[in-house]
Formats: sequence, structure tokens, C-alpha cells
Amino acid sequence: MRLSRNILAFLIAFLLIVFSFIPVLIVSGLFKHKKFLFSQSRLVIKTTLTLFGVHVKVRGLAAVDFSVPQVVICNHLSNLDGPLLVSVLPVNPRVLIKAEARKIPLVGWVMKLADFVFVDRSSLQRRQEALAAAIEKVKKMCYSFLVFPEGTRSKDGRMRDFKKGSFLIALRAGVPVLPVKISGTHQLMPPGRKTVGAGTVEIEFFPRQELKNIAESELAEFIKKLQQKFYADKNHENH
Repeated sequence: MRLSRNILAFLIAFLLIVFSFIPVLIVSGLFKHKKFLFSQSRLVIKTTLTLFGVHVKVRGLAAVDFSVPQVVICNHLSNLDGPLLVSVLPVNPRVLIKAEARKIPLVGWVMKLADFVFVDRSSLQRRQEALAAAIEKVKKMCYSFLVFPEGTRSKDGRMRDFKKGSFLIALRAGVPVLPVKISGTHQLMPPGRKTVGAGTVEIEFFPRQELKNIAESELAEFIKKLQQKFYADKNHENH
């Protein structure tokens, strides 16, 4: 059942991409129509997830003010996390994503057109360049960014300590961070699995956190306290 459902979902997603994304790429590439790009991407994501049998419960989103740019931070359990968050956020977030994603056929082109920032994690200099690019986009384009501060997906469903990168973007760009916690995706598609199980995912939005009065030397302590406050139970699949 799971395999047949996945085959059907991938087939329909492929057809949507072929008949929807190619025109989207042309329109977005020629006319820089980013909103159209994101709206069509959400259509493909939501349709595909529905076919997979993935349902989403969202808490706290209505209380968030998205009138200003912010850096959305979230724990990372599965390849489902990014698409799910993009599908529920009421803004068009750019994503700080590993450079390898740029090589994904068609999807990599969509990410590039959407102004995602690709991070080459093999070089400190290139990581710094990626952070600088994200900061510039927040300042000049007023983009909100989505970042997974653990740096990679959890292999066992437990959270790793957050890295500083996403917080440096927020601090240097003068915007708040918005903590988000996702639960359930590790069970549906853990790292290494190619198919997606049916089930419910929970996404919880917390109050945004200002960094205006925090020095970079105090950032490590700020991150530690934030993680303890909003992600106290690091075993996300059992919280």
C-alpha cells in the first residue's frame, strides 16, 4: 500500500512539475515573478503530500506577525521538513540550503530562481560567503529566511545543538528569529528512506525572539537558552 501510494504520488508530482514548473521557470526567469513561482511550488507540494497521506496540524501561526522579515529556525528530522514549512508559511521564505541541492534536476533551478542561498559546507570561506549573501538579501530585499540550525537531518530523531549561522544572519541583518518545532516527519521519512509514510505532522510556532541587545560574544549563551526554552525535549518524536 505504501509503495503504490508513493508511486502514484511521484507520478502525479512529476506530471505537475512537467506541465506546471516548466512554464513557471519560463515566466519567473523572464519576468522575475517570484510570487508566481512560490504559489505554484506550494500547489505541487500540497498536492503531493496529500497523495502521500501526510496531514499537518499547525499551532501558533496566527499569532506571528510576518510584516517584518525574520529568520525562521526549525529542528530538522526529515527531507519533508523544508517543503512542509514552505507550504504553511504565509510568506515566501528563502532557504539557506546545502550546495548539493542545486544539482537536483529542475528543482535546483527553481531554488536558484527563488533566490535560495546555497552553502558549500566543505569550506569555511564559502560558508561565510553564504551567510553574507543571506544577510544582504534580508537587508536589501526584506526576505525572511528559513534555516535548520542543526546543519543536517537528525538520524535518530533527537536534536543536535544549534549552530550559530542562522543567528548570525538575524543579528547582523537586524531581524528577529522565529523558533519553530516540527514533530512526526522522522517517522514518516527518516534519513535513508526513499518512500514516505502516511501520518500526521505537527508544526508549532513560538513567539519570535529579538536579538537587538545581544553582542556576538553572547550569542552562544542566547542559543543555549533558546534551545532549552522551546526545545526542552530533544527527542522530538516522543514529545
